[in-house]
Amino acid sequence: MKQKILFTLLLTAFATLSAFAQKSMLVAYNGGYFVKNDKEWSEYRPADRTGRWSSYKQYKESEEFFYLKNKKCRVAIPKIEKDKIFIDREKEGKWEVVYTPLNIYTLCPESEGVFYCYTAGDIAARGYFVRDNNIWREYRPLMKRSRWAEFKQCDENKNFFIVESKHNTVYIPKSNDKNFIIKKKDNSSWQGGYTTTAIYDRSAKYRYNFYFQQTLTAKRKKFEESGENARVSFDNKNNLVIAVDGKHYYFTYTSIEISELGGKEAILITIDKKNRLYLTDSNTCNVECKEIGKNRLFIGGDSKLYNQLKAALLSGTFCL
Repeated sequence: MKQKILFTLLLTAFATLSAFAQKSMLVAYNGGYFVKNDKEWSEYRPADRTGRWSSYKQYKESEEFFYLKNKKCRVAIPKIEKDKIFIDREKEGKWEVVYTPLNIYTLCPESEGVFYCYTAGDIAARGYFVRDNNIWREYRPLMKRSRWAEFKQCDENKNFFIVESKHNTVYIPKSNDKNFIIKKKDNSSWQGGYTTTAIYDRSAKYRYNFYFQQTLTAKRKKFEESGENARVSFDNKNNLVIAVDGKHYYFTYTSIEISELGGKEAILITIDKKNRLYLTDSNTCNVECKEIGKNRLFIGGDSKLYNQLKAALLSGTFCL
C-alpha cells in the first residue's frame, strides 16, 4: 500500500513539474482552450470560429503561471488546474479572473486543434486523440513523449467515430456523456475503455462530416489553389455547416437528392434557388454559394462516406 501511495505521489509531482519544462500544452476552459508551442500560444473557441481565435507571445514565466501578451491584452495561464486564468485587459496591471481551467494537458507535437481527451485510471494514463481528417493520433504525454498510437477512421455513427489500428478498434464518442470503447481488432471481445473528460470538436454533433484536404477557387475560368482544408457537415434535420477559410457558415438546406453534375452522378444539397453544393464519388464537393464565394471546389474527400450517404438516400433511411 505504501508503495502504491508513493507511486501516485511521484506521478502527481511529475505531472506538475512537467509543466515547467514542457514546450507544448493544452489548457482548456469552458468554451475554448489555449495551445502552447514553445513561446507561441494560440487560443481557440470552436463555437465561434473554425480556426485560431487569437495569438499570444509568452513574455515571462513564474512558478505558477505563464504570462502572455498580444496587441490587445495580457493573459496569465496557470500551470495547475486549481488556479484561474487571469486577464489584464488594459495592460495596466489590473488582473481579473476570466476563466476557470477544466483540463491542463502536456502535449506532444502535431496538435491540430481538435482534441478528444480521456483518463484511464491514473494520472499517467491521461491522454487524448487528435483528429487529422481520417487519421487519428493518440498521445499519452506522461508515458511517452511522441505519439502513443495511430488509427485510421473506418466508420462512424451518430454516437461514435470508429477507428482502428493493427491491434484494436476504438469507438471515440461524439459527446461528453459517452465514454471510449476499446475492442480487439477481430471485434470478438471487449477490452475496456476510457472515461471521457473533454471534447473540443464542433463537427462531432453532425451525422455526416465530409473532410477535404484542399480548396480551389474559380478565377478567370480556372481553379486556383488556396491550400485551405474544408469541412461540410450536415444532419437529417436540415442543418448544414461549411467550414472553410477560418470561418463557419451555417445554413438550413431544403432538400438532398441523388442528381447529376457534368453528366456524372452526384448528391445535390439545395439551400435555395441560388445556393447549392454537389458531393461526388470522386471525393470532391462543388460549392455554388454566394456567401462563401461562388464556384468553390473542395477536393480530397472520402468516397466511403459518400457511398454510405447514397445508400441511405436510396433505402429511404435518410429522412428529413
